[in-house]
Amino acid sequence: MNQPEYREFRCCMCPNINKPETQCPAGPLKPKVTQCRFVKIYVDNRGWKYRVMGGIGGDAYKARYQKPGKAGWHCMRNLEWRKSFDEAQSDLNAMAKLKKWNECDP
Repeated sequence: MNQPEYREFRCCMCPNINKPETQCPAGPLKPKVTQCRFVKIYVDNRGWKYRVMGGIGGDAYKARYQKPGKAGWHCMRNLEWRKSFDEAQSDLNAMAKLKKWNECDP
């Protein structure tokens, strides 16, 4: 599902700021719902999935990974805890770009 457009940060007028929404809503400047080009889930060549999830307390977010065939998600030790979802997603997007991970469906 790779798409050519990539955003390092969320659109400036996005109504989903700091939310894990994967779709951009329709609005006065955009007639239909589209896939968000900022909030993404990735998969590497081993089949491990990566996404941002919240921690305990509501203002702690971090990228996590899930191994194939397993149910649990584990924190990525090489990325920091962030106070907002968008900061953590930006960290994950940068790492995915560096490691050349592919996007996958939620």
